[in-house]
Amino acid sequence: MHRMAIYKYFTEEAHALALINKGELMMQPLSHFRGREADGVRGDPRDGILTYAPQGGLVMNMADGRVITLEGGSFNSSVNQNDIFVYCVSNQLSGELAKKFGAFCVEIPDPDILVRRLKLRADRTSQFDYEQVVCGPVDYREHSREPGADWALPERLVLIKPVDFQWQDEFRIAVGKRDTMNVENVGLTIQTGEAAPVFEPVPPPIFLRLNSLVDHVTLHRF
Repeated sequence: MHRMAIYKYFTEEAHALALINKGELMMQPLSHFRGREADGVRGDPRDGILTYAPQGGLVMNMADGRVITLEGGSFNSSVNQNDIFVYCVSNQLSGELAKKFGAFCVEIPDPDILVRRLKLRADRTSQFDYEQVVCGPVDYREHSREPGADWALPERLVLIKPVDFQWQDEFRIAVGKRDTMNVENVGLTIQTGEAAPVFEPVPPPIFLRLNSLVDHVTLHRF
């Protein structure tokens, strides 16, 4: 299936050239973005978390038949933040994005180029399940939107962010450790009010080389 082009921004030209010449991807765990300062650019303490907080409160049907409304309550479903690694790009070629993310931008005409090469890394001995590569545009959600079945699907949660980040127009490619993407492999909480973010040790990024992309991509300089 043909897809639209995606764009990876870099502050250093050498890093852009590493992608072009070697197909080098630096994939960060979701916990990296949760642990960054919430600067409205890269840091997001709720990355990979689906939050449902309807106006008027969260209605809960109890086992004994009672119906309780939690004012300011929210239902939250979260992936395992240390076990999913993501590669973040944008759907836009934009001078405004270049100001925030870096003046060197690699245009990739079709993300399937990267996805196909990632899947070629599939190996039963690897801790990562490259057969289950997830990719797609980020879904920017209002907390009042009902979760539907997405709460149970890590492959959907990794593509969900708050609407505050919609300006990024982000596209993501993600790979998880084995079984991480299994249905209902999520953490569920009910919260009242704003919960303080929990910071855990963050694993280092993984560096993957997918071979030269010279014949497939274009470098833009801003």
